[in-house]
Amino acid sequence: MSSKSVIETGEHEQLQELSELVRQEEERQQSLATRPILPALHEVLDDLVKHVERRECAAVFVFDASRLAAWERQYGSSAFDKIIRRLCQGVLETGKENFGPETLVCLDAPGGDSVLVFPIKAHRRGESTFIDLEEQLHQMNRALLEEFASYQLWFHEAIEAIASGSSVILQNGPVDPRRTLYRAIRKAHQDARIAHGESQRRRNRIVGHVIAHQKLRTLFQPIVDLSSGDHTVFGYEALSRPLAREARKLGVHLFVAASRAELEGELDATCRALSVSRRPQLAVGEHLFVNCLPPTFYDEMGDLECLLEQWEGAGMRPEQLVFEVTESITRKQVSRIMRNVGKLRERGYRFALDDVGTGTSNLQLLAELEPHFIKMDMSLTIGIARSERKRKLASYLLELSRRCDASLIAEGIETREDLEILRDLGVDFGQGFLLGRPQDAAIQ
Repeated sequence: MSSKSVIETGEHEQLQELSELVRQEEERQQSLATRPILPALHEVLDDLVKHVERRECAAVFVFDASRLAAWERQYGSSAFDKIIRRLCQGVLETGKENFGPETLVCLDAPGGDSVLVFPIKAHRRGESTFIDLEEQLHQMNRALLEEFASYQLWFHEAIEAIASGSSVILQNGPVDPRRTLYRAIRKAHQDARIAHGESQRRRNRIVGHVIAHQKLRTLFQPIVDLSSGDHTVFGYEALSRPLAREARKLGVHLFVAASRAELEGELDATCRALSVSRRPQLAVGEHLFVNCLPPTFYDEMGDLECLLEQWEGAGMRPEQLVFEVTESITRKQVSRIMRNVGKLRERGYRFALDDVGTGTSNLQLLAELEPHFIKMDMSLTIGIARSERKRKLASYLLELSRRCDASLIAEGIETREDLEILRDLGVDFGQGFLLGRPQDAAIQ
C-alpha cells in the first residue's frame, strides 16, 4: 500500500506535538540532573582580584560560543542552553583536573555565551607561575572532544563553532587589577577568534587528505531482529571514522569538518564506496545499510551506478542494499531525487528514512519517499523504559510504519530495560551498543 494513501490530514501536527512533548520532558530531566549553572564573572571578581594581586592567577582560558548565534536561531534557545550547560560541565571538570581544585570557572556574564577558566596556584617566592598556554589549551580541547564523542551530529556542529583561546595575566603594580583581568579576557577572546580561523584552514587540508588517501576505518554495527529470541542479525549499518592519527589532527567530528570544508559530497561518496568494498560476508537475507546525502541520487548518478555494478557483480542481490536518507532532507531535494529513487526501487534496492521522531518530522517526506524502513532516532530510544511520552511516540511511529508497509528500527539501544519495552511494543528491529558495537568487517 502506498504511504501517500494512508497518511491522514492532521497527522503531521500530531507527530510534531508528540515530538515536542518528548523534547520538553528531556529538557526538564536535564535541568534537574544538571548541577547549578556556573557563577558569572562579576560574582567571583573580588576573589580573582585577590589571586591576581598575590600572583596566584597568571592566565585565563576562554571558550567562546558567540559564533552560535545563527545555530541558536535554527535550533532554539533551549538547544543553545543545553550546549552551554554541557560546555560548562566539561570545562569545569577538565579545568580542575588540569590545574587543581582551586581553579575558578565562570561565565562571562549572566546568561552569557563564554566560559572562562582561571587557574589558581599558590605563589611561593622564587617559584615560577609559568603555564604553557598552548599545550594546556590543546589538552582541554582534546578532553572536551573525547567527552562529547558519542553525542549526535547536531551537537558536534555546535562544538566545532566554539572558539577557544588564552592570555597571560601579568599584574603591573600601578594598574587596577580589575582592568588587568578585563584586558586579559579581551586578549583571550581575540586569540580565540584567530585560533579558530587557523584551525579551520588546517582542518580543511586534513579532510582533503583523509578523503584523497582514504584514511578511514569502516565499521559495521549489527541491526537485529527483536522478535527472535537469539537476536538474529538482519543486517549491518556501515559507519565511517577517520584513522586515529587523523582524528587527533582534526579535533572535531569528521563529517562536521567536511561540511565546513565543503567536501561533504566527496566524503560521502568515498565512505559509501568503502562500505561496499569492505562489507562483511552477508548471508542470504542479511542487508547492508549505507548512508547517503541527497546529491547521491541527482542526475545520472554516475558514481552510484559504478557502485551498483560492483555490488551486483559480486553476486549480491539489489534488495540486500539499503540506502539511508536522513530526515533533514529538504522538500526541494526530495523533488529532485524522486525520479531516480523510483528507478532504484523498481530495480529492487531499498530505502530507509533515518532519525525519525526528533521534532522535525515531515510526514509528506515519508509519503513521497515510501521507505522500506523507518529508523527511530536514538533520542527516543534512550530512556524509553522511564518515559511514558517516549513510549507513546514510539507506538505512534510503529502504527504509522505498519500502515506504510515499512519496518521500524530503533536506534541507540543501550539498556535491557529499554530493550524489553521496545520488544513489548512490537518494534521490528533494533540497533545499539547492547546488541552489538560497531566493528571491522573482519571480526564480525
